[in-house]
Amino acid sequence: MPPQAPFIIMSIVLAAITDKLELVTSAASSVDVNVTYVDVSNATRPVSIAAKKQDTAISIAATTSILACSAAGTARNVKQIVIRNKDALLSNDVTLRLSQNATISELHKQTLLPGETLVYIEGVGFTTPKPNLDDDRATAKSRSVPVNIEDTTIYRKTDKGAQEVADRAFGLGNQVRRLLIMVDGNRGVAELSVYVRPGELKSTLTRLVAEGFIEMVSAGDPTPGRFTYAPAANDPVVFAGIKVRAMADIRGRLGPVSNLLVTEINSCSSPLELREKLRNLENALVHLLGPAEGAALARRIGSELTRLIPQTTTE
Repeated sequence: MPPQAPFIIMSIVLAAITDKLELVTSAASSVDVNVTYVDVSNATRPVSIAAKKQDTAISIAATTSILACSAAGTARNVKQIVIRNKDALLSNDVTLRLSQNATISELHKQTLLPGETLVYIEGVGFTTPKPNLDDDRATAKSRSVPVNIEDTTIYRKTDKGAQEVADRAFGLGNQVRRLLIMVDGNRGVAELSVYVRPGELKSTLTRLVAEGFIEMVSAGDPTPGRFTYAPAANDPVVFAGIKVRAMADIRGRLGPVSNLLVTEINSCSSPLELREKLRNLENALVHLLGPAEGAALARRIGSELTRLIPQTTTE
C-alpha cells in the first residue's frame, strides 16, 4: 500500500484555563502518550517559552487528561503529539478530544493496531507512520523465505527479474521495482540499503527472493576487481559530524524554535534511526522555513546519510 498521507492540517491551542486535551481509550492495552508544547503569553508582544513535554502512560479503557492549559494570560500551543499502542495483542480505538469548560470537540479518532503509533505535528496534522511494501499480498509467503542481509551479501536478478525490469511483465510496485533495478550482482546489501525506506530493506529483499526475482550470488561468483560500497554515515565519527552540521544549520535558521527538532536529531543513535525520522523532520522544516528551503535542508541531510563510499576490493 502507498505511504499514508496526513489526515488533516490543523493547529491545537489551549487558550483558556479550563481547556484540556483528553485521550479516550477503548481497551486495557498499554498506551504511551508524549505531548510537546510551547506556552505563549497573551501580551501585546507575545513571548514564547522554551518547548516542554508531558508524558502519560495509560493502561485502562478510560478518558485521560494528557495536557491542561497553563495559567491565565498564557496560551498553550501544541507542537507534537505521539500516541503509541505498545500492546503486543490488543488493538485500541483512541479518540483525541479538546475539552473547553466541559464542551467537547472531537479532534481525531483512530484504531491503533498492536505496535502502531499515531503522530500529530502542528501544521501537518495526524499520520500513522509505518513500514510498508508497495503490495502487502506477498507478506505471508515471504515470512518463510530465509534472506541474508549481512552488509556484504550480494544478490543478482534472475531471468524473471530481468523480464520485470525490461517490460514490467509482473506489475511490481514502484518501491519494490526500484530495489530490483539496483540489484546487479555487484552491489552489497549495505549499498542497496540507501535505495529503500528505512526498515523496508529486509522485507523487500524477502519478497523479491520469495517471488523469484532475485537470488543470492555464491561466494565464487562476484566480479573480480569489484568495489563494494556502504554508506559513509555507518562510520560513527562521520555520523556524529552529520548530526552536528544538521543541528547547527537548523539552529542558525530557526533560533529557539529549533529546540525540539535539534533534540530529535541529537537523540538518534544510528544513521538508520535518523533516516526513519527524516520524513517527519522534513514536514516540520517545510512548515517552519517554507517548501523550498525546508525541503532542500532535509534533502541535504538525507544525501549525507546515504552517501556511498568504497569499502573493499574483491581479488
